[in-house]
Amino acid sequence: MEFSPAPPARIQNAASWPRFSKALGNVQLIRIVRKSRTAALALLWIVWLVPPVAAAPTRSPTPAVISSEDLASDTLNRLAVRRFGALSAAELKLVRAASHRELPWLGPSDDPDAPANDVAHGEQWGPERTVRAEIIRWLIADAEASRLVHSSGLAMGGARIAGALDLSYTNFDKPITILSCYEPDKIDLRSAHLVEFIVRRSNTGPVPADSLNIAGDLSFIMGKYGSMSFFRARIHGNFDLTGARVMESGQDTVNLVEATVGGDAVFQDGFTTDGTVDVRLAKIGHDLSFHGVAFTGAGDNGLNAERVIFDGTFYWTDIQHTKKTVLDLEDAHAGAIWDDEASWPAPGNLVVSGFVYNEIAGGPSEAADRLRWLGLQSPGYRPQPYRQLAKVLTDNGRENGATEVRIAKEIALRHFGHLSPLQRAWSILLQVTIGFGYRPLRALWWIGGFVILGTVLFGWGYRSGLITPTDERAYQAFVKTAEAPPHYPSFNPFVYSLENFLPVVVLYQDQYWRPNARHNIRGRVRRATDPLDADSIPSRLLRAYLWLHILAGWMITPLLFAGLSGLVRPD
Repeated sequence: MEFSPAPPARIQNAASWPRFSKALGNVQLIRIVRKSRTAALALLWIVWLVPPVAAAPTRSPTPAVISSEDLASDTLNRLAVRRFGALSAAELKLVRAASHRELPWLGPSDDPDAPANDVAHGEQWGPERTVRAEIIRWLIADAEASRLVHSSGLAMGGARIAGALDLSYTNFDKPITILSCYEPDKIDLRSAHLVEFIVRRSNTGPVPADSLNIAGDLSFIMGKYGSMSFFRARIHGNFDLTGARVMESGQDTVNLVEATVGGDAVFQDGFTTDGTVDVRLAKIGHDLSFHGVAFTGAGDNGLNAERVIFDGTFYWTDIQHTKKTVLDLEDAHAGAIWDDEASWPAPGNLVVSGFVYNEIAGGPSEAADRLRWLGLQSPGYRPQPYRQLAKVLTDNGRENGATEVRIAKEIALRHFGHLSPLQRAWSILLQVTIGFGYRPLRALWWIGGFVILGTVLFGWGYRSGLITPTDERAYQAFVKTAEAPPHYPSFNPFVYSLENFLPVVVLYQDQYWRPNARHNIRGRVRRATDPLDADSIPSRLLRAYLWLHILAGWMITPLLFAGLSGLVRPD
């Protein structure tokens, strides 16, 4: 009878026995058991000890965790190599960093102020920091590649961009940042739809960007750039050219014609150009700021802001300008202006006809200063700038200043309004007597002056015997005694002067006393009829002055009442 040993209790269950069978094999086990009972028992005990070791679970190494950014980076790298072939070290660094939230520096230093990142020497930068422009466009324009770019956007620093960076007609929903880069050709943004485009401390060629649509800010800051054209662009944030140098030898260096800027349009802190900043027909949501700006060159330069509309303040301060710098604000609309006298252009280079503003927020605000400002316009009569300035001064409680401006407008009309000689004479009369109706009480000074002068002259004439009674018997008595009869009204020089000056006023002096041209200065009757008789000159002059006195009264007194009633005011 063959021995059939029972396995130890440890392996008699259904789970342990298959391990045992698998370890030794059923055939070998049977053979061994048949040969020796003792050996079989020993072997069974060994196998009983082995399965727990063999069955012990083994630990495999924990795989490294790969981030989604690294996966995107590897994918971008493979796609770029498949599309462009071998990448340079700088291109590889840019592609790998595109999926991460970082700004890769492609030069030897990541310090923006390091000499190695000075774009003035960008033409000397070699292939070790050169990136093909088509790779940058691919990261932005290719649907598969742009999806893998980090949500913080595409950025690069210290790179030399080979070829024109053509981003025209692209649609990219992440910011783009270019820092301390050298792009000698151009950056083409025409009809692109971008979230934000920031260029700092860079050197680029022209920037054509007509019909560009930016959801955020558009900035070219602290660098040297070619001419820029943003015709009919839509910039929903700020447009910032702080510290930028845009040099194109007298051309329109910055074109914002018919553009829309939702925030501020900023040209300040070192912005320099030798051409014209053209913002005609633009709409700016907040401020248009020119501060710390230098207009240079021998050609025409300055600002053309015709028909611009902006709700904020127009700043024109700390401006360096040439004799050809023009400030053209014709038909523009601003919330306020803030300027300084040193920044005003040369005479003839200011255009403010049709310019509408609500207040003078800073700078010269007195009427005399602002009249000098208006005097910088080219010769000609333009009433609107005077009316606008007067309105602003009135709204700010400066009524006296507003009156000065209105008077200055009428003087400008006389000088440049092509008036006839008679009209100019009437203008002078209105100015000196009642201030064109704006200062009617000025006529009182003339009335008082004439009355006092008449009092002096007529008093002297009475004492000299040149003024005599008009009644025949009183005259005969006056000739004999140098006095009128006691019953005759006595002469009062003040009342006589006042009555003759004021029209339609009867004080009973003029009808009793008159200058007598036949009396000489000694009060004697002159018999001779020679008009050149020297003795008759004083009496004739006194009579001529009386006529002047009366005529002046008839002109000045009605003008006083017309001025008080506002009948002669031009506006």
